[in-house]
Amino acid sequence: MRTLHIATLGITRCAVGTLVLARAVDTLRITGVDRLTATHLAWVARLAGIRDLALGAGLLAALTTNRDTTTWLWAGMIADAADVSVFATSTARGHLPPVLGTAMATAALGGVAAAAPLTRTTHTGPGE
Repeated sequence: MRTLHIATLGITRCAVGTLVLARAVDTLRITGVDRLTATHLAWVARLAGIRDLALGAGLLAALTTNRDTTTWLWAGMIADAADVSVFATSTARGHLPPVLGTAMATAALGGVAAAAPLTRTTHTGPGE
């Protein structure tokens, strides 16, 4: 069950990263940014997409090669915790609509909560 949980986290992070890379302008537009600004700042969204894709791929690579996944889990949790902080602060300052900012912060916090229990033990093989 633990292996399935880790694989699901890795696949989800890769999917989110790929979506943000492929739809960077649209990702920014849902936050209320106008099209011209979103087009000029799409590189920022792509950085986040690359980060998530790399973290997800690293986690899946560690899992499939029977290596310890703990470092990848911690790296993902740190990135997600930083996202919680940025989304909450941006929402509090009025830079994100309250419903959207709260949803994004909650989703990022969910990433931390999903990974945290998996850091208690290390991965030793696919049969776990």
